[in-house]
Amino acid sequence: MRHLLAHIAEPAETADRRRMRRRTLRLDVAARTATAESAVVIRDLSRTGLLIETDADFALGETFVLILPEIGAAPARIVRADGKRFGCEFLSPVPASAVSAALLKTPYDAGDEGVPRRAVAQSADGLYAPRPARAFLFTAVTALFAAAILLAIVALASLTFS
Repeated sequence: MRHLLAHIAEPAETADRRRMRRRTLRLDVAARTATAESAVVIRDLSRTGLLIETDADFALGETFVLILPEIGAAPARIVRADGKRFGCEFLSPVPASAVSAALLKTPYDAGDEGVPRRAVAQSADGLYAPRPARAFLFTAVTALFAAAILLAIVALASLTFS
């Protein structure tokens, strides 16, 4: 009988200790402190925290109320500061529906650094997305290839029946 040896190791700790998946977006909202109201831009969002950008003077540990789509007031606290960007945690997790609503409110053309543009660029009549030139080239080459094969089949059929 062969014995098997096993080693159970603790999972490796990653540099990113976030509990929830963050969603990248660009959403302009209002934040209210005890003394003022400020305009902020949400750069990323999860159920437990967010990254905001603002010209307001926030201090580490400061608590404020953020006005989010779907739920309205959501209290948060500043936990990290880097210039005009502030890492924040919600005092209690927000519902997943609030994250989804914020993503839906993101403008279609939010192509700032690190923020992907929404994929639909509309045509003049607003119904269809324009196709890139290489798509037309691929369609034309495919049509020519299909026509050549059809012509070869017709030529073979006419030789066979003559």
